[in-house]
Amino acid sequence: MVDDLSGFEWNADEWQQEWTISVGRAYVCKKCGTMLMVTKGGVGVLEPKCCGLDMQPVESPDEEIR
Repeated sequence: MVDDLSGFEWNADEWQQEWTISVGRAYVCKKCGTMLMVTKGGVGVLEPKCCGLDMQPVESPDEEIR
C-alpha cells in the first residue's frame, strides 16, 4: 500500500486493487491469537480490530502467530 500520496495520482486499476477486499485474506490478533479470514470479498475498507488493537495481516499459513 502507498503511504505517501503527495503528488501521486492513481489510475482506475490501482484504485480497484487498493480497495478490493480479497477472499482468503487472513488477519491475526497479536494479543490473544484470534484469527479472521475474509469469506466474502468486496470493495471498501477493512480494518479489523480485536482486544482494542488493529489485527495484523497473515502473509503465509506458516507464519508464526505470536
